[in-house]
Amino acid sequence: MKRVLVAGATGYLGRYAVQEFKNRGYQVRALVRNPEKFKKPGPFFAPEIDTLVDEVVFGDATKPETIAGLCDGIDVVFSSLGMIKPDFEHDNFDVDYQGNMNILAEALKAGVKKFVYVSVFDAHRMMNIPNVQAHEKFVRELQAAKIESTIIRPNGFYSEIGQFVARARRGFMLWIGDGYNRQNPIHGADLAKVCADAVDSSEREVEVGGPEVFTYREMVDLAIEIAGTQPALVPLPFWLADGIVGAVGIFNRDVHDVALFATTLSKMDFVSPKYGTHRLRDFFNECKNLPL
Repeated sequence: MKRVLVAGATGYLGRYAVQEFKNRGYQVRALVRNPEKFKKPGPFFAPEIDTLVDEVVFGDATKPETIAGLCDGIDVVFSSLGMIKPDFEHDNFDVDYQGNMNILAEALKAGVKKFVYVSVFDAHRMMNIPNVQAHEKFVRELQAAKIESTIIRPNGFYSEIGQFVARARRGFMLWIGDGYNRQNPIHGADLAKVCADAVDSSEREVEVGGPEVFTYREMVDLAIEIAGTQPALVPLPFWLADGIVGAVGIFNRDVHDVALFATTLSKMDFVSPKYGTHRLRDFFNECKNLPL
């Protein structure tokens, strides 16, 4: 029986990865920083994992002393560890780069056979963003290390657009630019299957997105239809969005980096190879029952 370490186990994708590996018969060890999150349901219907994992290590990947021996006895490391919102204590390089480097050091020390890491799709087009820079700096280190690895490059997650229905219900929807940029976001359960498949794959990199391609406007329209409301629609021109992002950067670098990611995505099409069975309409129908 293979033993897998899941880092980022309490995040949206990490929870589905725990479930998928467990369903495939793996023994699962989870790295968890926040014990309270470990015991709670996941965001946007991601599964609870406290009853799924075989072992849990409570530690902070940015503090090497708390994860000593983390990979002992482990065959595969899967990491979706990364910052998804500002915590005003760490920056992207602290977590996305150095945190994963600390895990990699433990994996090499323990003789782990494979390391599967989740970065971003089309990273080369977004190297102005600190989040992407940190991910890709780790990718280079991982691919140069003496360990077999696969980099997963997904499109956006369903969890990232889960607020669309709530915003429609609140009566206010905003988009940046003309809203005609195209993307195919992917559900966490579908993406987890791709990540688990990568363990036995010889591919060095895997690009993946969901089964449906939408413009941003189409996703907004779908959310409004399902919410059954008539919200105010506010398009934000690029020049204004860029100005706001620049001004925010003067006062708060963490919020600036998140906003820069959003504005950059709004200027490009991001259509990756299609995969999966989960449909956005079904996901939005679930979201309409979430509390505001």
